[in-house]
Amino acid sequence: MTIAVSTSPANSISSLSDLVAEIRDEMDDDAYPLDKINRAIGRAEAVFNRELRCPRMETEYVFTTSQEETDLPLDFLQLRSVYAEGSPDNPLTSMSPNGLRQLYRGMAGVPMACAIENRRLVIAPVGETTLTILYYARIPALTDSNPTNWLLDEHPDVYLHQVLSILFNKTGDSERAALNLDIATSLLTQINDSGKKNRWGAGPLTPLGVTQVCGARI
Repeated sequence: MTIAVSTSPANSISSLSDLVAEIRDEMDDDAYPLDKINRAIGRAEAVFNRELRCPRMETEYVFTTSQEETDLPLDFLQLRSVYAEGSPDNPLTSMSPNGLRQLYRGMAGVPMACAIENRRLVIAPVGETTLTILYYARIPALTDSNPTNWLLDEHPDVYLHQVLSILFNKTGDSERAALNLDIATSLLTQINDSGKKNRWGAGPLTPLGVTQVCGARI
């Protein structure tokens, strides 16, 4: 049984240039081509955007619309919740696009439900409203003009080992590629698990019993 343990000095990586230097150091090649490293970083970020879903990725977007369909933000990955601003706020029910159109058929009124179709938010009934959506946002890519992001700030080791797994696989060093992939996969799991604990607490969730909300049931 192999236990994946990160041994990299993660706290020494605080920017893209630090990450590149650490990657070259781990590969024992101070002149390893920068373009190959940058491509590997892009591939690693694609993995992160697929695999990570944690509170740190959550972003709010508030907009007013009177249209049935509204384009989602460019960094949108996955919807968490939607509600119409008001007193009180009105959470919208999430539905399939087909189910929403079959039920409401484009009727006008106060929005009660929503669906996602073709990277657009579809609401029904259709009426002017101010909506707040909470969604998982794409992790900002590391570039020369954007040399850091929240993931590199908080979990530089996951960047390092995911990129190394890609590069060692490219150079044919399957053993080191597999070791770094094991470490990166374990770190991704830990980040997701930590996010769940931060959201709900460490203890088990306790279900609430059935309660009568208003009046006698006839």
